[in-house]
Amino acid sequence: MREGEQPSYGLARFDQEAASSEGDTIDTNDRRPATIVDVAREAGVSFKTVSRVLNGEQNVRGETRVRVMEAVARLGYRANQHARSLRAGQSRLIGVFYSNPSRNYLGEIQIGALQRGNAEGFSIAFEHLEQGGPPRGGAALAGAVLIPPLTEDNTLMASLIAAGTPFVRLSHTLAEGEIGHVTMDDEAAAGEMTRHLIGLGHRRIGFIAGPASHPQSLLREAGYRASLAAAGLAVDEGLIARGTFDYESGLQAAAQLLSAAPRPTAIFASNDDMAAAVLAVAFRSGLRVPEQLSVAGFDDTPLASVVYPALTTIAQPSREMASVAVGMLLEKRASGAGQKAVLPYRLVVRETTAAPEG
Repeated sequence: MREGEQPSYGLARFDQEAASSEGDTIDTNDRRPATIVDVAREAGVSFKTVSRVLNGEQNVRGETRVRVMEAVARLGYRANQHARSLRAGQSRLIGVFYSNPSRNYLGEIQIGALQRGNAEGFSIAFEHLEQGGPPRGGAALAGAVLIPPLTEDNTLMASLIAAGTPFVRLSHTLAEGEIGHVTMDDEAAAGEMTRHLIGLGHRRIGFIAGPASHPQSLLREAGYRASLAAAGLAVDEGLIARGTFDYESGLQAAAQLLSAAPRPTAIFASNDDMAAAVLAVAFRSGLRVPEQLSVAGFDDTPLASVVYPALTTIAQPSREMASVAVGMLLEKRASGAGQKAVLPYRLVVRETTAAPEG
């Protein structure tokens, strides 16, 4: 796609200055402040391209972005009062930053954030970021919501703080500089699911963890381990596999666990995408679920109720968490101080768990 064809996420635009700019050249004796048109002329691009660079939009080539920013520096360009009002907190745009690969989980997050944002008269911009990567257009945001695992990205948080952008995280801890966090008890929820499987009579329970860099993943694994220990069951490290919260990694982890001898009679995956992959591998292996293999997931995304058999899982209130995070951001950004909301989870028993055969 050529520069200039794709619309922005909705960031307030700087190109209003183009309508009122005058003059064809800027020299060292000209005391008139540089305008966006001057920057465009200096960089050899359209003023709309300059606007996209200043708004942090993605659809600009790297070399063009550098040329524009060099022109900004040479001319001493400063954004107009409208841009300054954005930095003062008058923007109507909230950024939601994510890198989680689960589309089902993210779908719930998007619905919750959009519903609350729209109800409050704010727009929501969703942006995928790699960990360690700075956000784009941070200074033009009313605030930001960080989705795991970006909730632990110190570089991202430092960028938001430097831009004066308030933020809320979906996390179990409160970070320096944020105004609040929204969470649920992942460890307790995973512990309850593990106890459910133990209560059905399972003793060899496989577990598919998420990435070790993901705090919620570690909490869910801790809950699994704690419930096994409380029941007097040794933790078999050979029954623990690690995925990345996507379906493809779940396929590999399930194949690994089901190759164990003796194989597990139940597998608890730490999200629904990976649990759905376990169902697929079980089907290909000729294993009947739940008679020969119980399967459990985590999140209760829409996927859990449309797979066959319907998935037993932990209902994480992802949609509500996103909604509360947006509301907390809007309510508390003026006063600052860290707020915390802990939302309840729920064990949802469907068709994929039963007592082991024999």
